[in-house]
Amino acid sequence: MTHAKPRLSFFVVVALSFSSLCAAQDDPRTHALAEKLVAAQTEDERAALMSAEKDLVTSELVKSLLTRGERLRDQGSYPQALTHYQIAQGIAERIGDKPGFARSVNAFGTVHYLQGDFERALDHYRKSMTLSEALGDKVGIARLLHNTGLVYRAQGDYDRALEQYRQALTLNEAIERKEGIADALNSIGLVYRLQGNNRLALEYYRRASAKYEEAGNKTGVAGSLNNIGNIYRSQGNHHQALDHHQRVLAMAEALNSQTLINYALSNIGTVYRLQGDYNRALEMYRKSLGIKEKLGDKAGIARTLSSIGQVYSAQSNYPSALEHHTKSMAIYEALGDQAGRADALGNIGRVYGLRADHHQALEWLERAVALALQVGRREILWDARTTAGKAFRALNQFTHARQAFEDAIVAIETLRSQVAGGEQEQQRFFEDKVSPYHAMIELLIAQNDLGGALAYAERAKARVLLDVLHGGRVNIIKAMTVPEQQQERKLGSELVALNTQISRERGRKMPDQTRIADLAARQQQKRLEHEVFEGSLYAAHPELKVRRGEVQPVSLAETAALLPDAGSALVQYVVTDDRTFLFVLTPGGAKAAKPVDLKVFTLDVKRKDLAARVAHFREQLARRDVRFAASARELHALLLAPAHSALHGKRTLVIVPDAALWELPFQALQPAANRFLIEDHAVSYVPSLTVLREMKRARRKNPRRAPTPAETLLAFGNPTLGKPTMERIKSVMMDGEFDSLPEAEKQVRALGRLYGASRSRVYTGAEAREERVKAEAGNYKILQLATHGILNDASPMYSHVMLAQNNDGADKSSAEDGLLEAWEIMNLDLNADLVVLSACETARGRVGAGEGVIGLTWALFVAGSPTTVVSQWKVESASTTELMLEFHRQLQSKIKTRQAGVSTAQALQSSALKMLRSREYRHPFYWGGLVIVGDGN
Repeated sequence: MTHAKPRLSFFVVVALSFSSLCAAQDDPRTHALAEKLVAAQTEDERAALMSAEKDLVTSELVKSLLTRGERLRDQGSYPQALTHYQIAQGIAERIGDKPGFARSVNAFGTVHYLQGDFERALDHYRKSMTLSEALGDKVGIARLLHNTGLVYRAQGDYDRALEQYRQALTLNEAIERKEGIADALNSIGLVYRLQGNNRLALEYYRRASAKYEEAGNKTGVAGSLNNIGNIYRSQGNHHQALDHHQRVLAMAEALNSQTLINYALSNIGTVYRLQGDYNRALEMYRKSLGIKEKLGDKAGIARTLSSIGQVYSAQSNYPSALEHHTKSMAIYEALGDQAGRADALGNIGRVYGLRADHHQALEWLERAVALALQVGRREILWDARTTAGKAFRALNQFTHARQAFEDAIVAIETLRSQVAGGEQEQQRFFEDKVSPYHAMIELLIAQNDLGGALAYAERAKARVLLDVLHGGRVNIIKAMTVPEQQQERKLGSELVALNTQISRERGRKMPDQTRIADLAARQQQKRLEHEVFEGSLYAAHPELKVRRGEVQPVSLAETAALLPDAGSALVQYVVTDDRTFLFVLTPGGAKAAKPVDLKVFTLDVKRKDLAARVAHFREQLARRDVRFAASARELHALLLAPAHSALHGKRTLVIVPDAALWELPFQALQPAANRFLIEDHAVSYVPSLTVLREMKRARRKNPRRAPTPAETLLAFGNPTLGKPTMERIKSVMMDGEFDSLPEAEKQVRALGRLYGASRSRVYTGAEAREERVKAEAGNYKILQLATHGILNDASPMYSHVMLAQNNDGADKSSAEDGLLEAWEIMNLDLNADLVVLSACETARGRVGAGEGVIGLTWALFVAGSPTTVVSQWKVESASTTELMLEFHRQLQSKIKTRQAGVSTAQALQSSALKMLRSREYRHPFYWGGLVIVGDGN
C-alpha cells in the first residue's frame, strides 16, 4: 500500500526579517508611553497621552511599538500585534515618519501572511515596497522582496518565490545585513526542499544556520534546525528527524515561541506517524492543531487536518480520513495554495483507492497530478501516479497502469538524483519508494513479460551500492554548473508531463487520436533533446557518466556470464506486501534458443507473514533448538520447492534475498528429512545480480595495485578491551558481557601459521588496535577479524566490531575508541578480495527496502571488498575456530593448486559439511550461521 508523503511543515517565521526593529533599545520614558498607549481604551485617551508628552512622540516611539508588536507576533499573539502596528502606523503618519509608516504597512502584511490571508499580505507588501523605494530604504526593500517571496512560496509559485529570494539575498549581501542574508538563504532552501532537491536545500539551510549563529538569532537557528530535521524525515532517517524536532521543541519552549512550538509538535507527530505510532502521532497533531487555531494559522490548520486524515487512513477509518482531507482541501483552495491542493487531492484519491472505488480514485488523482506538475512537486507526483496505476490495474486497464507506474518511477529517479548527503541518506530515501517498482513487476509477470519484470526487480535493489561500485563515492551535481542542473530538471519534468498527458488522453472514453499523435511527437522531440543534452554534458564533463552511476540493470542475456557452469543457478526474490515472487535463472544449454532460461514463480505468502516465519526459524537455530526441522522443511517447501525441477542438479546457488529473507539461512533449510540444502548446493548471497556483474567487472579491470604475496592475510583476534571501550559499550548494552576470546586468538594465530609468517600479519591482545585496522587493511588480500561484534538494529551503521584502544585509552592523541563501526568501515579504501568477520551477528542489520541488509556487510561492499564471510547469529567460539581454519585450508588449497573450479562458496560449503558430519557440531547452529555475501567465486 502506498502512503503519501506528508505535506511538509516548514518553519518560515524566521524568514520574516525585522532584525533592525528588534534591535531597537527603548529609553524608559518611551517604553512607558508605549505601554500606556496600548492600554488606552479610546483614541481620545491616546491623543491626550501623546499631547502630555509631545517630546516623546518621535520615530523612536514608532519603532518601539513595532518591535513590541513583532515580539507578540512571534509568540502567536496576532490580535495584540495588530493593535501595536495600528497605533504605530497612526503616529508615523501624524509625525511624518515615512520609514516608520512603510515598516508598519509591512508588519500588517506579515501578520496576514501568517494567518494565511495571502492576497491581503501581498497588497500590504506592494504598498510598503512603493514607500520604501521612494525613501531609498535598502533594508526595507530587501525585507519586502523576501516577504513577497514567502507569499509566492506559500501559493506554490516557486519560480517567482526564488526570484524574490535571490534579489533579497543579493541586496542583503551588498548592505552586509547578516540576518537578512540568513533569512534569504533559509527560504531558498525551503523552495529547493519543496521541489525535492534535498542536496541544495541542506546546503542552504546550513549556510543560513551559520549566519544566524553569527547574528546571535536563536529563533533563526531553531528554524534552520527544524528544516534540516524535515530533510532527514523525508529521506527516511526517522531517528535523526525526531532528534532534531525534539531539540527544536526544547528551544521553542525556552524562547516561548508558540509558532515554533507548533511546528515542532506537528513535525514530531509526523515522525511518529511514519513509524506507525498512531496514538502518539494523533496526540502531537491535536496539540499542534489547537495552537494553530489560536494563532489563526489557516495554512497550518490545513496541513494538520491532512496529517490527521493520513493517520485515520492508516487505521482504515476511511470516513474520518475523507472528512479531514476534504476540510484540508477547502482551506487550501481558499488560500490559493496549489501545492496544498495537489496534496489534498492525492490524499482523497488514495482513500478512495483503499476503499476499492477505483473510478472515483482516478478522478481525484488526475487532478492531483495536473497540479503537481504545475507546481513542480515530484513527491506528490510519484505517489499519485503509483496509486493511479494500481487503480488502472484493478480495472484491467493494463496499458494505462504501466504508463502510470513508469511516470512514478521517472519521478522517483529524478528525486533520487537530488538526495542530500552520502550513501546512507540515499539508501534511506529509496526505502519507502519501491512500491511502483513492485507494482510494475507484478503487472509484467501477469503479462508474461518475465525479462521486463526481472529488469524492474533489479532496478529496485541495491541502488546505492551499485552506484558506488560503478562510479565511486562522488556527487555528480557538484560537477555540473547551475544552468546545467536547471536544464536537466527542466527536461525531466517536461518528459514526465508529456507521458502523463498521453496516458490521460488514452484513458478517455473517446480519445482524441490527433492530440495523441501530437503529444507523441512532442514526447519524441523531448527525448531527443534530452539525449542531445546528455551528449553535450558528457562532452563538457567526461567524468559525469561515471560519477552519476547511471548503470543499466543487468539484462537477461548478461546473466549468462554470472552462471559459471551448467551446475549453477541464480535465485532472486521480490517480496511485496501481498505476495512473493521467485525468479530462477539457469543456463539454457548448448541447443537452447536462449543462453539463459528464466522462470518466475508466484509464492502465496505476504511480507508480514514471511517475516514472522523467518524470524522464528532463525531464532530456533540461534538458540540451538532441536525442534527446528519442521520449520526448515516448511520454509523449503514454500520458498524453493516450487522451483524444484529448475534447480535439480544445480550445485551452486547464488541467492538475491529481499526483505526478511536476508535473515534466512537458506543453507540450513531441509528439502527432505535429515537432509540440508547445503548438502546439495554451495550457497552465496548478493544484493542484486547487477551488483554481482559490477563486482566481477571491477575484479577484471581493477586499476588498484594488487597486493604482493607478502601481503596476503591481515588478522586481528581477541583484542584487549580497555576500560573506556567497555564503559562506552555498557552505556548502550546494559547486560552486555564481553569476556576474553582465547579461541579467537587461537584462530588467528593458527591462520598466521597456515599462511606463513612471510605472507601474513597477525595482531592479538593490546596490539589488535582499531587504528591498525584503518592504517593497514588496505594492503592485504584477506582481512580476518575474530572478535566481539555488536548489532545495532535501530542504527545499523553504528553496528561495530570491538578492538583494542591505544594504551588502554590513555593516549589522548588517539582519536580511536576501539569500536570499529560500520560507518567507519564504509569510509575505508579496501583492496581485499575477501573479508571474514567471525564475530557475532555481523551479517545482520536493518533490512532496507531497495538495498538489503544495511550494516557491516553493506559497509564492506561500499569500502571496496567484493566478498565477505559473516555470521547470522551469535556464534560459538570453538566451532567457529574449527570451521574458519578448515575454510582457509580450502582457500589455501585453491591458491596453491590454482583450482579454478573451487569457489569461495564451495570452500565454505566443504567446511560446513565437515562440521555437519561430526557428532559434536551436527546442529546447524554451529555451521549454518556463517555465510558468504558477495561474489562467491
